[in-house]
Amino acid sequence: MKIFSRTIALETKKQFELVDITSLVQTAVVNSGIKDGCATIFSPHTTAAIRLNHNEPLLMQDIMKTLYRLVPLDISYSHDLFEVRQNVAPNERSNGHAHVKAFLLGSSESLIVEKGQLALGGKQSIFFVELDGGREREIKVKIIGE
Repeated sequence: MKIFSRTIALETKKQFELVDITSLVQTAVVNSGIKDGCATIFSPHTTAAIRLNHNEPLLMQDIMKTLYRLVPLDISYSHDLFEVRQNVAPNERSNGHAHVKAFLLGSSESLIVEKGQLALGGKQSIFFVELDGGREREIKVKIIGE
């Protein structure tokens, strides 16, 4: 059994952004030399997520609208009460909404690797979901198999 790890650097530009990282993850799979196994894609950030879906611009707008309806920016989040919270970093953002969205979406996806390729559906893409950008971010990829 082989284990391959890769960290992918990414810089987001917008507060909310869906970044298609499919080709970056597929490159990691090819570089791993693993033909059959499992790839886990993980975001080590509490205000970002990893999700699978169709890369279609109008759908991306629908996803954004739905997330903002579920978790609006303009309500009071206790996380943003810096005068009450403890251990607040000097440059911390008011981003309670982003933490809640990330909690709902999830921080990782696991995919099957077959014949050295990600086993994605015909319309599936892997997205890094930025919920508190723009920022420098990273994605962790771990591939295990033969």
